Amino acid sequence: MAKQTINQGTAPTGAGGDTFRTGSAKLQANDDELYAHLGASDGSLTAAKTRTALGLGTAATATITTSTTDKTTGRVLKVGDFGFGSSIPPNYSKVPDIKGFFKVSPAVADDFAHDFSGGLALPYGATEVFYLFAPVTINKPPYYRKVRNLAGGEQEYMPKQTFYTTENTTVDANGFIKNASPIVKLFADGVELNDEAQQQDIVFEKLGIGDYLIKGSSGFAQEGWYIETPKDANGNVLFSVIYTTLENGDILVKTYKKKFDLETASIVADLENPMDITAGRWIDLRLQELPQPEIEVIDEPEQ
Repeated sequence: MAKQTINQGTAPTGAGGDTFRTGSAKLQANDDELYAHLGASDGSLTAAKTRTALGLGTAATATITTSTTDKTTGRVLKVGDFGFGSSIPPNYSKVPDIKGFFKVSPAVADDFAHDFSGGLALPYGATEVFYLFAPVTINKPPYYRKVRNLAGGEQEYMPKQTFYTTENTTVDANGFIKNASPIVKLFADGVELNDEAQQQDIVFEKLGIGDYLIKGSSGFAQEGWYIETPKDANGNVLFSVIYTTLENGDILVKTYKKKFDLETASIVADLENPMDITAGRWIDLRLQELPQPEIEVIDEPEQ
């Protein structure tokens, strides 16, 4: 039914307007329709009937959270609570203070979460929490840690577990995964650099058959592996490799055919027969990492 409007007639006497009875009838009809829409056709108007009639759920009477970390049971979440939907999630803190998304800023970094990062805390009951960290610092891979609540309020912190990704690993010439930093793949006719190696002014020069010069690098890695040569299916090297670091820091790599040395009973380089790196294969060179600039992280206030 459309709203019924009372005809008030002509001012100031109301001549030609609805009678008192007619006007009252219109008011009654409007009231009856409102009550019907609010679920109270019987005249008994209650909040529960109104919510049902209007199609409202239980959230219509629930209380919203009072802060971004309010864990009160039954509260209604807002955008930004526990970091959901917010560009500024709450600060990290150890179990059991925070669940959901968080950030690790200079003000809250500690021996457990020491990298500037975004993170996610996933609780498993009241005893364990799984923390996932995604650092924003250059060359810092994601990692996770677990915390277990012990009797008496003590907490046990599990060791840091690092994810292996294309950022911190490389697949060498033989198909094996290795720790990576700046990696140069040396082919017979050029080089291929990973992202970190591209930060260096590396120049490749082929001096002759099996004679390669790598200029402008930071030199071989000082820790861990630094060179890997291709092998066949039985683990035998395809050719002999001799490498050295020149006085100016350039890396010289030479490849030769193999020969059997009777005196040492071993396979050695045939220095009279240089050869190029086998087509489709390469030598992996792992370089020293360059110092990375400090990242200035602005600790914005929580919303």
